[in-house]
Amino acid sequence: MTLLDASSEEIRKPIAGSVLFPFMGSEIGGSHVSALTLGQTLQDEHGMHCIVLCPGGTMIAEQARRRGLSVIDSGEPPISRHHPVADALRFAGRWRLVQGLPADSIFHFNDLPTVQSWGTVARLAGRRIVYHHRSLNRMTLPKRILVNLADQIICISGACEGNIAFVRPEKRNFVLNPIKVSSDERIRTEGRRFARELGCPANAFLIGFVGNFWNWKRPRFFLEVCARVSRERHDCHFVVFGRKGDESEDDLRRVAEDLGFAHRVTFTGFHMPAERNIAALDLLVATSTKEPFGRTLVEAIITGTPYLATDSAGYRETWNRWRGGCLVPLEASADEFASHVLTIIQNPTGLVLQEHERQGVINDVSASTHAQRIVEIYGRLGGEPVSMVSTH
Repeated sequence: MTLLDASSEEIRKPIAGSVLFPFMGSEIGGSHVSALTLGQTLQDEHGMHCIVLCPGGTMIAEQARRRGLSVIDSGEPPISRHHPVADALRFAGRWRLVQGLPADSIFHFNDLPTVQSWGTVARLAGRRIVYHHRSLNRMTLPKRILVNLADQIICISGACEGNIAFVRPEKRNFVLNPIKVSSDERIRTEGRRFARELGCPANAFLIGFVGNFWNWKRPRFFLEVCARVSRERHDCHFVVFGRKGDESEDDLRRVAEDLGFAHRVTFTGFHMPAERNIAALDLLVATSTKEPFGRTLVEAIITGTPYLATDSAGYRETWNRWRGGCLVPLEASADEFASHVLTIIQNPTGLVLQEHERQGVINDVSASTHAQRIVEIYGRLGGEPVSMVSTH
């Protein structure tokens, strides 16, 4: 086990009151950003030692260090798919690693594959487990068993809480994701400058997709919608921020070519911070069908970018709570979606919240508020008390 200090890269020993955030893969997504934001705030405001356990040399490790978090190299290759045989072969090594951590460490999981790989080891070693439920899974019996390994479960939306209705109410907690985004107008100026650097026309109305290319996010459907808009509006340009999921960027480029408007689409690849990507746009089009929370919508609301999103799950909850955009029925066709886009183009700023309203959203998703709620949940865990020093 190697534990590296984020700033000095010197090996140091874990201290009491540690919270461990395990991850299996290498790429960064919304759940990673939320978890790292939480870890950073727990350290800065509550004096807790937060550690990211992940394969070394990954973007997750890099981002954790940038936020001042310690990193333990799991010594395993990054994987995107879980394999039970691999878990069995790695059990002994994982057991030794967990045994080397303080007895009062909390394992804070953010996805079920990682629970399956590390949760049993942590449970057998007597460690306390928190599971952050950030998805809308089909809850098969094995998944129910994994969820119930946790001492406490945190749900990021009402939809997620409903997804685990089989869990006892006293173990379920609803806490909004933490989002650190400024509503300062400079973020939009920076976003537009970034768009020009990426090759987007300076005077075009920019319509964008922000997300990895998973089928349930419907990047192909986004392009179909944009192709229809492009026939009506020659002043629009289309931007795709994201990276490979079920489909690759090359796959989507071919779709745009087949639809006859590839020359009006800029594929940017993956870039951080995500809010700069969103602030670069005049309209965010979110086509996902089962978004658990809808982080991109909240970032759009705060940065002043209007959105058009599918009326489902977390998107509906976001709209109900704050507005800032429009929803399209889940069963809407590409033509119907495009019709809504064309309507919004006529008066996009009419959907944008006032500055004081956006500040209210910032307060609702404050990292400080989120961390305080999580600390309260940690306090309900059994075992030795967690060491923490409040700076409030």
